[in-house]
Amino acid sequence: MLTFTLFGCGQSTSETGADGKSKKKVTIGVFISNAGDPYFQNKSYGYIEAKNILESRYPDYEINVELYDAGGYEYSEKQISQIEDAIERKIDAIVITATNREALKPVIDRAMEAGIPVVNDDVLVKTKTTIEISENSYHVGQAVADFIARRLNGKGNIVMLKGPAGADLFMERARGAHDEFARYPGIKIIAEQWHPQNMVEARRVMEDFIQAHGKNINGVFAGGAVAAMAAADALKAAGFKPGEVVIASVDIHEENLKYLREGWITGLVPCQPIKLARLAVTYAFKAAIGEEVPKKIYTTDEFAVDKEGLEHFDLSDCMAPADWKPPLR
Repeated sequence: MLTFTLFGCGQSTSETGADGKSKKKVTIGVFISNAGDPYFQNKSYGYIEAKNILESRYPDYEINVELYDAGGYEYSEKQISQIEDAIERKIDAIVITATNREALKPVIDRAMEAGIPVVNDDVLVKTKTTIEISENSYHVGQAVADFIARRLNGKGNIVMLKGPAGADLFMERARGAHDEFARYPGIKIIAEQWHPQNMVEARRVMEDFIQAHGKNINGVFAGGAVAAMAAADALKAAGFKPGEVVIASVDIHEENLKYLREGWITGLVPCQPIKLARLAVTYAFKAAIGEEVPKKIYTTDEFAVDKEGLEHFDLSDCMAPADWKPPLR
């Protein structure tokens, strides 16, 4: 059974619409963790797409979506400062993908106390918000691990590129993977490490794994798509062939699709960031104008897509147009 929350709004008026009446203006602040990650580049498209869809459905409103980037999962203080400024400006709604769900709790509490609806988007802050919209990161990690284990027929040595330490989304994915691998007696995790979510650091970690374990590596769990590509690059440089090591990860975008089609990445769990972002802004707007919204929504398909299955999968909720650039503030 869904429960709903109602919020009033204090929108201002702006330009005159076609009917001669002043449009009501709604400002939604969207705060993301790492705009350099392809996941958030695709997701930002969904935020703006939602604005355009909503303005066509609600012609009496002008909707302003402001995108803010923390610059990385380690920059909680910057994200807190961005949200504090938004609270001071009395914006109408907040969409937050937290850099750290513990660190962001006090500022999100202040936003809620100020009467600003908060959409908890994907990385869930540990406090009361208007609505939570997310993948189930634990189940996503399980799906990636299950794909790897099945491809290896339940037997092999795994290395794990887990992503940023302290970033809850990656921690939950890794926890799910650990639990799933444990179901297979023949699967052994021989190395694992946290690392910043960028190609340089992830590749460095994978190179260390290759140096230590070489051809004993049978599978790679990558907590994010960037790490999967970095692992593939490191294996290629070390003389491995496409498909020799099973690599599976999360998210689909133009760059890692190339790796998938060439056989370097074996499987990807599509997180549909565009769909998630559309829902986040849509419900932020609805809450801001006083409409009812559900308290909890899960969005991710918890299965992996391989090269053969790709032709049957709809990518429109996963990938922004190739020339898309996020309009960051």
